[in-house]
Amino acid sequence: MAESLWDQLAARLVDALGAQRGELVEVRDEAGNQRLLHAVLLALEGIGAEPLVAILPAQHIERLLATTSPDILAERDRRRIEWLQRVDRSLALIGAQPDLRRVPDEALRAFTTTYNQLEVIRRERRIPQVIAAIPTIGKAAQLGLSHEDLELRIMPALLVDPATLVAASERVQSVLATAKTITITSGPGYELRVQHGERSWLRDAGRLETTGGTAGALVSNVPTGLLYTTIVEESAEGDLFLPVAGPARAAHLQFHNGRLTRIEAASGGEQLAALFAQHSGESGRIGAIGIGLNPHLRQPIGWLLVDRHIQGAISVSFGENRYLGGANVSSLAIDFATTAASLRADDWVIVDGGRLVV
Repeated sequence: MAESLWDQLAARLVDALGAQRGELVEVRDEAGNQRLLHAVLLALEGIGAEPLVAILPAQHIERLLATTSPDILAERDRRRIEWLQRVDRSLALIGAQPDLRRVPDEALRAFTTTYNQLEVIRRERRIPQVIAAIPTIGKAAQLGLSHEDLELRIMPALLVDPATLVAASERVQSVLATAKTITITSGPGYELRVQHGERSWLRDAGRLETTGGTAGALVSNVPTGLLYTTIVEESAEGDLFLPVAGPARAAHLQFHNGRLTRIEAASGGEQLAALFAQHSGESGRIGAIGIGLNPHLRQPIGWLLVDRHIQGAISVSFGENRYLGGANVSSLAIDFATTAASLRADDWVIVDGGRLVV
């Protein structure tokens, strides 16, 4: 019997996760695609791994928060917190985001508190994770696309052969290896310079290359295809233009001595500044920069989990980066991306106006 695309994707995700026989694997279904979920569970059990499933699609969360008392919500993950202490790996299937605008504040606080507790455990235990963008009807509607269009745009990127991405990352990395200064030009008069120093370049090429408790990248995204590095945090100097930066549009970010010193935006600038201000630690320092490598992604769709892997996209992350070998300590870890910038490593042009040229 021929494999469906969902069977192929399930096999791809389990391969990316590197799950082994006898391991306990957390599977968080936030997409609500039952065919894919069943295929993932079958693939995991077929190699002798044991899945621990959480069903969390958007409509489920919306109804749960609208109909459940806050005191029950505050206790709902108590056993899962215990179980997560034993989990070896984690797979998250991400679809539409729940609409929380009408959720009672007390219910939202209770749910968010327990949800964040689980995130802290994953981070502190350094549980290897694969986070996958799944094309669903709900997510397509949020992006203003048809479901068919969303599938056509990202399914080839989801299923890309890791060997293709490894070859691309090695080609680009060979040029970056000795570079000291990285320059990002994001428009006329917008030039940001950072020092790379001796920091390592890491790749997200479709397979986790680490195990729990070890140094290095512990999260892989699917679609995948990213080469990234931390920087000398105090070295960022200059200006960066981002068409979209969280709540801000047409944002101009200015840096001096490694710190974000000024934000101007066509809209949402105050909200972006508030986002940085509400987090502790070095939220206004750049944590890492990345270069997208996936050849099947060409145009942004407004989903950062996908867009930062577009071939030639340049991403900039802010805040926490200790687990990548950096020095930032912060409660913030957020990424922004642009597909219209250029990146130069010393005198080598790597990306020219959103086009990978190496």
